[in-house]
This record gives sequence, structure tokens and C-alpha cells, in this order.
Amino acid sequence: MKTYEIIDHTADIGIKVYGKNLEVLFLNAARAMFEIMLEVIKKRSIFQKTEHKKFLLNKQGSNLEEVLVVWLSELLYLFSTEGLIMEKADMQKLDSASIQAEVTGKIFNPEYSRIKTEIKAVTYHELEVKETERGWEAQVIFDV
Repeated sequence: MKTYEIIDHTADIGIKVYGKNLEVLFLNAARAMFEIMLEVIKKRSIFQKTEHKKFLLNKQGSNLEEVLVVWLSELLYLFSTEGLIMEKADMQKLDSASIQAEVTGKIFNPEYSRIKTEIKAVTYHELEVKETERGWEAQVIFDV
């Protein structure tokens, strides 16, 4: 099963994201956002020390769609302020009203990555989260 695809959108960038459950859907949406934003320009050696940070996110929303926007917006904020590139997240709670996760990531280093697309915001435009016979699916539009 593919994790996401980019969809055509007039001035912004949209994604359709897939996951076997809600946790995988939210993780795939985050990975898609970072893959749209960043391009690896140099591989790191496995022996090279990389600075990692952990953050605990605890956010609320009024429905699944809002929780997804809040999740992605918080990750975008952590990238903008801390340089955090999410590598993994331990979802401790995820439902239609809240998300709690411990996010671990490496710190952005322009020697190894470059910003290829600046995402300004995660929007509510054409936002959709739904359960299907194959799992979960979401559509998100990013303001670029």
C-alpha cells in the first residue's frame, strides 16, 4: 500500500495520505510533509554523531480533521523554531478529540539537507479524514 500521493492543486500543494489505522495515517501525513519540504543532498555516515531531540506533543481538536491539522501544524512549528525533522513518533493517545505523542527527530543541517519547498501552513481547505474498507485516508492542502 502506498503511503501518500501528491494531488494537483492550483497554487498550493495537496496530498492524499493512506494508513492501515489512524496512527499510521498521521505518521504518513507527517512523513509526506517533510518529504515535500526537504531534499537530502548528502548522506550521513552511520558513524557520524547526529543531534536528536525529543518533544512531547499534547494537543486537542474538535474532530479528527482538526486533530490532523493541529498535529501537522505543530510539527511544522517545531521545524521552524527548533529545526526538528521528525524521524519517529510514539503515539500515546490519538482519537477524534486529541493527540499525545513523543516526537523524536534530528536537527536540520544545511550540509545534509536543503529546503526545496517552504510550507507556510497546513490548511483546512478541502480537508478530509475518512475510514475506508482498506484502512484510513486523508486529504491535506499545504499553503506554500
